Amino acid sequence: GDRDTAVRHYRRALVLDPKNPSAVAGLAALADLSRPEGLEEQLRADITRYPQSPALHFTLGNLYASQSRWNEAQAAYFDAYRLDPDSADIAYNLAVSLDQLGQARLAADFYKRALAASETHAAQFDKGQVSRRIAELKP
Repeated sequence: GDRDTAVRHYRRALVLDPKNPSAVAGLAALADLSRPEGLEEQLRADITRYPQSPALHFTLGNLYASQSRWNEAQAAYFDAYRLDPDSADIAYNLAVSLDQLGQARLAADFYKRALAASETHAAQFDKGQVSRRIAELKP
């Protein structure tokens, strides 16, 4: 929750490694969303430079999700998931985007993947809430 310290650390990481896509994505995630189109342009440019960065695709997905642009969010999250299928948070956000698009069966599958990944990787979501949502989505 300490944004200022996080920004300082990301900037320090970029001084050490100017091509660190995780630091670029971290700074973008902490950016002011009052100009989302500028941030979107920057993220797209960064993805062009670092197409194999799941962090950049994930951050772009988060930007789209914050604007309820669920089709675009789902595509960005899927790209992030393809690059990092072990990330619980990426699987979870992909599930949420699919859920928002009314794709219940696929959403339930990715919620399950998120729960499975959370057993071995850090997760920022409420596992109980995810389990309840899976139960709600069952036909």
